[in-house]
Amino acid sequence: MADSSIDTKNKILNSAKKEFLEKGFMNASLRTIAANADLTTGAMYRHFKDKDALFCALVDDAIEETRKVVMSAGLIAHLKDGDPLGKEHEEKENQILSDFIDYIYSDFDAFTLLISKSGGSTHENFVNEMSDLYTKNCIQTLNWMYKKKYASKKLDTLTVHVIASSLINSFVELIDHKVQKKEAVKFIADIRDFFHFGIMRIIGIKALTL
Repeated sequence: MADSSIDTKNKILNSAKKEFLEKGFMNASLRTIAANADLTTGAMYRHFKDKDALFCALVDDAIEETRKVVMSAGLIAHLKDGDPLGKEHEEKENQILSDFIDYIYSDFDAFTLLISKSGGSTHENFVNEMSDLYTKNCIQTLNWMYKKKYASKKLDTLTVHVIASSLINSFVELIDHKVQKKEAVKFIADIRDFFHFGIMRIIGIKALTL
């Protein structure tokens, strides 16, 4: 019975993904999802209480992975890493971004749903929420770097927000434009260098490498 239940859930989720990708959350039909999974809507409700629960089941893992990456910019992560300007920290940041690119392309549909098909769902503000969280973490870390005299200039909140949200939206562009993974890897490496050395410049830290 357990295997049968899992199989049924997977059929529902596969049908829901197809429907959401084609029509978006708002216009997706539960009747169509159920019919394409060879179920009645009543039978489907035994597994998922509503359309939003279905959508969340498809994207929640992607949200959690994104949140982990965003939190790596926070003060707690930097305190664990030691020298925020050291080679070890830079290598770790590069690895985090590389792993995240791998994850995005292992579940590209989930990110497509979040970026362009989520209107009306619980997660319709996903990009803004991640931008706000990333901004908060960057502010904490940059203020700490200023306090510890790693940086000689303290940035205002608006500047940090614009920088942070721009980096988040760099990943959004990959999804929106369906960029191939090989191109995405190079793109994010260039974007990472652009933001890394740009931030170093405006907070008064001389870049050691180019």
